[in-house]
Amino acid sequence: MSPGFAPQTTQLKDALRSLRYTLQKGRDAVKETAPRRLPAPASGMALSALGEIEVFARNVDHFFCNFTHSVLSDSLTNSENLREIAASSRPDYKFSVCYYVTMKLVLSHLGVKRGLVNQSACRRAFARLAQSQDVFELAAQLALHLTDDGSITIDQLDDRSPVAGSRITVVVVFAAILSLLAEADDGQREAMVFAATDIAAAVQEKIQDLYQKKDISALASLFKWCAAHV
Repeated sequence: MSPGFAPQTTQLKDALRSLRYTLQKGRDAVKETAPRRLPAPASGMALSALGEIEVFARNVDHFFCNFTHSVLSDSLTNSENLREIAASSRPDYKFSVCYYVTMKLVLSHLGVKRGLVNQSACRRAFARLAQSQDVFELAAQLALHLTDDGSITIDQLDDRSPVAGSRITVVVVFAAILSLLAEADDGQREAMVFAATDIAAAVQEKIQDLYQKKDISALASLFKWCAAHV
């Protein structure tokens, strides 16, 4: 994939993901409410329509997966850390890909049932902040920016999640970036992401406090301390 094509590809992926997310959210909302509020004949019709919506949603999901993997697939590996990404020839694009792949693991590990990650927002954030010389300061700036910039939407969280719903966004962003600070090859990446996520969950109150204070220096220090324990 050429550097010139990368931004358009990222935007197209985001558009397809948003369509899939909106469709799934709407389907679930109708599924949970409509049939119960209607009399028997109408309820039956609603359930039949929901069956058709379910099939359509499944077809859209299959199309998205096949299209992105066959046409919009990324050749980048997920073994690069934040220092390597920052020193690369396409740092904003590489960051957006690695962050997205990492975030999917983080969301799953913390019991997020439905969420949407905006890869274009990740590219913009990195392009804006990558001039930072210290990798931990860069991590702190990215965490604040990506949390505030609407890079992720979460609307379903498992009751058994170790993270409080009010903190979930800032914690998952911290966990994903923390994962990218550690060095690991492809074979170790998943286990390392889960370890970083567990650490973020354990210090969630501290993360939330520093996020609310917008304390970049203290947040960078927390990243440095956590990275040493991943």
